[in-house]
Amino acid sequence: MTLQPLAPLIALAGTLIVALLGFYQWKRQYANPNRAANAAARREAYATLWQKLEEINLDLREQRAGNPGLFERLSEINKFFLAHSLYFEDRDQALINDCIAAMHVLREKIYASGSAEAVSAFRMTMNPSFPALEEEIREAVERVQELRARLKRKVQQVAAAS
Repeated sequence: MTLQPLAPLIALAGTLIVALLGFYQWKRQYANPNRAANAAARREAYATLWQKLEEINLDLREQRAGNPGLFERLSEINKFFLAHSLYFEDRDQALINDCIAAMHVLREKIYASGSAEAVSAFRMTMNPSFPALEEEIREAVERVQELRARLKRKVQQVAAAS
């Protein structure tokens, strides 16, 4: 007996298996109509969180003593995080808190330096990089950039997920 007459049957069986696997994956993905809505709500929660953190980033640059609006913004982020905690991973809260704390430390170091040049650079950009910058400020800038990049990657990952 030769295998030649069986070749079309084997090809047909392979095609049917691939088609069934594709159908199974499609059905599994769309079986829960709430899945798409939950994914969209999660993306929205992360995008809104990112926006709120960037607003704090801008608030920290203001020269007002004590930054009275800052406490309200921090409280707003915490309330938002708690209200939408269903969509966030638990470890994200630590990252968010670390990011806010690092921004605050950077602000304190910039304004405590007494350098008008450092204050001006900080108010204009997130990365005041000039040779006269103190090492403590440079380390604080690097810490903020590291945490901000981690959070940004997380937000982008969530936005890219469907």
